[in-house]
Amino acid sequence: MMRVTLLAAAATALQPGARTKVQQPQRAVISEPVSSSAENCDVVNFEDCKPPFSKVLAANRAEIAVRIMRAGTELNMATVGVYAYEDKNSAHRWAADESYLLPKAATPVGAYLDPKAIVDVAEREGVEAVHPGYGFLSESPELAKLCEERGIAFVGPTVENLLAFSDKTSARAMAIKAGVPVVPGMDAAMSSA
Repeated sequence: MMRVTLLAAAATALQPGARTKVQQPQRAVISEPVSSSAENCDVVNFEDCKPPFSKVLAANRAEIAVRIMRAGTELNMATVGVYAYEDKNSAHRWAADESYLLPKAATPVGAYLDPKAIVDVAEREGVEAVHPGYGFLSESPELAKLCEERGIAFVGPTVENLLAFSDKTSARAMAIKAGVPVVPGMDAAMSSA
C-alpha cells in the first residue's frame, strides 16, 4: 500500500491587482510505503486521472472556495477564483491558479451575488465549469441558466430542478405526488405569519 502525498507549491512573487496567476501546485505523487496495518483511506494516484473539466471557477468565497480549489487541484483541474475588493487578501484568492476581481457592489458580499458578473468572468477566461459551493448562488436558477446559455457546466442541479425546488410549497407537493413521505404540515403557503 502506498501513501499519496500532496505537495504544496512555494508561493511565487504575487503582484496585487485584479488578475493574478499563481504558480500551479504540484500534483499528487506516490511516496514511501506504509504498513498494511495503517488505517485504510482513499488512496488514489491522481497523476493518471483525467479531470472532468480543464478549468473550474469557484463562485464563492473563503473556506468554501478554498475547498473547491483544493478538490480541483487534486483532480488536476486549473482553478479560478473571484473576489470582492474587500477580500483582496483572502485565502481563496491566493489558493486559486487564477483570480479575478468582481465588480463593486453595494456590500462586499453583494459582489458574490451577481450571477452575470461571475459567468462573464468564466466565459472570458475559458472556464469549463462553475462550482457554486453552498449558500450564495448554489440554489440560483439564474446562475445555472446563464451557465447553460453560455455553454459552461454548472456543478449542481439543473435549472428545472432549481426552479421546482426553490419554493418549499411546490417542492412538498412534488414529494407527496411522488410518494415520498413528508412530515405533517400545511399544503399551501401561509398568507400571514
